[in-house]
Amino acid sequence: MQVKKIYPSFSVLMSVYKSDDPNNLDIALTSIEKQTLEPSEIVLVEDGPISVDLEKVINKHKHNFTRKFKDIKLKTNKGLGNALKIGTKFVSTNWIVRMDADDISVPNRFEQQFDVIDKDPSIAVVGGKVEEFTLDINNIIGERNLPTSNEQIYKFAKWRSPFNHPTVLINKTVLLSVGGYEMYGNLEDYYLWARILANEYRVCNLESTLVFMRVDDDLYSRRGKISNILYFYKLRRFMNRNHLINFYEMILGNVLMTINIVLPNFMRKFVYKKIVHKQH
Repeated sequence: MQVKKIYPSFSVLMSVYKSDDPNNLDIALTSIEKQTLEPSEIVLVEDGPISVDLEKVINKHKHNFTRKFKDIKLKTNKGLGNALKIGTKFVSTNWIVRMDADDISVPNRFEQQFDVIDKDPSIAVVGGKVEEFTLDINNIIGERNLPTSNEQIYKFAKWRSPFNHPTVLINKTVLLSVGGYEMYGNLEDYYLWARILANEYRVCNLESTLVFMRVDDDLYSRRGKISNILYFYKLRRFMNRNHLINFYEMILGNVLMTINIVLPNFMRKFVYKKIVHKQH
């Protein structure tokens, strides 16, 4: 007779703001509720006032979800880093699953990630692959594969963010030990990974797809925001001081990011689709 595994309790941490699409949020929350491994709670942060239609979707899922559903309402929109930092305070478990308000988790995503923790409880972060789609989940246009082993991830992080943020499972104790989420432009996740790696925690990525990620042309223009460049330079200095990169790697990374920022949007889109992300 097979003994049923006992997994740790965990929470799903999300943020929603006024521009999010209610239908997309509905699909995202449904993908959580239909998991083969059920979370203990959903912690959803409303990052500033949101629409009546978004509130209706949230209220629907408060009723549908069989466990705790914590709805945190912020008075003003200050960005994802701030919303997640506040949301973390309301998480009552030691494991946090991240999820975005317009993405879709595969049905056994949580179970796959906790199988890793079951085998090696020392791992602090477990991420995985995303498949990118537009309009409909059947219209897959690309994917973002990342290195899987601890050693490979440390090397990859020298040049690019080593995790797909909406896929991660993270140990809350580790998260808080490095200062938690911070407001850091559009780089709050990369900065967090850098701090975790600087403290030599063990991490991994799964080869399998964990999340279907909704993308549009705004994705590429956001990556070209001039406001990101100072945060990027600051991040590279942090990584150099903490021996994640050497001086020459810091300078080369700064040059490459500067080129990325000044590229026209159509060229940036081409680079991401053909080189950075594998295109279908």
